[in-house]
Amino acid sequence: MQLARHLAIASAMAMTASVAAKAESAPFYQGKQITIVAGFTTGGTYDATARLYARHLSKHLPGNPGVVVRNLPGSGGLIATLNLYNAAPKDGTALAVVGGGVVIEPLLGNAQATYDARRFNWIGGRSKDNMVCATWNRVPVRSMADVVKRETVVGATGPGSRTLTHPRAFNELLGTRFKIVSGYPGGSEITLAVERGELEGYCGWTVGSIISRGSNWLHDGTLTLLAQFTRDLPNVPVARDLAPTEEGKRVLDFLAADVVLAWPLVAPPDVPAERVAALRSGFLAMMKDPELRADAAKLKLEIDPVPGPEMQEVVEQLYRAPPDVIRLIKKINSGQ
Repeated sequence: MQLARHLAIASAMAMTASVAAKAESAPFYQGKQITIVAGFTTGGTYDATARLYARHLSKHLPGNPGVVVRNLPGSGGLIATLNLYNAAPKDGTALAVVGGGVVIEPLLGNAQATYDARRFNWIGGRSKDNMVCATWNRVPVRSMADVVKRETVVGATGPGSRTLTHPRAFNELLGTRFKIVSGYPGGSEITLAVERGELEGYCGWTVGSIISRGSNWLHDGTLTLLAQFTRDLPNVPVARDLAPTEEGKRVLDFLAADVVLAWPLVAPPDVPAERVAALRSGFLAMMKDPELRADAAKLKLEIDPVPGPEMQEVVEQLYRAPPDVIRLIKKINSGQ
């Protein structure tokens, strides 16, 4: 009887250990749900990018979690960024797609940007992107020199957005007279306002967003392209080349770093390292997936993936910017 009792206890302990071992070896994401917060309104390119990720990420993560999207627009993506930094779970089940411009807001002295962008875990981006400053063809402006002479109305979402920082930078460095109307929920609303004639132009407009509308605006004369931040488009002035001083060129180079951070998937601080590694690996595998690429092609979303560590290094470089550049950018951002 005693022996039988001991054998029963030993058997029960072995079964418990086996169950525990299986539980430990089960993928973390098994049975869980990931929420991707999109920092802008529905219908725009950030929203489309977040939903593209949501449709394809699951099968490239161990455990195949469910993935949903939640929109949390406001202040050029700043509200979603603060939510990710302060409130979101730090276990790898909360991710976000935000504008790369939120990286520089803490550096510019924005009192609302109470985060350190270096602490985020940058998972990856679907592509780099060019940014342009453009006006609608009905506007009597053909160059930045014309905007020096004529007040030109452009739209912005708010602090944390290139739509605000870029026209302010041009006003400070080039002497342009952009009048900035802030408060638009997202880029799609700014675009509609330009089409309706409510606005005359849009600075900080990504080329990917223009293309994703299914239009040929870059080439058919609908838009007048006043400046670009890379050298991708022929016969369009490059922003840094327009700056009359070396200090101004360095400021515009600083802002141009955003091209690498154009369409990021970001995780909060303090996510376990092994989970960050799984997310980064799964992201790059997803970017190679023929189904994702076909899906992206239908939406006119470019796929040329940027690995998370490359994005992380760009963020580190921005935080190492020379103090004189930061001082000038702070002045620009203050609007004074």
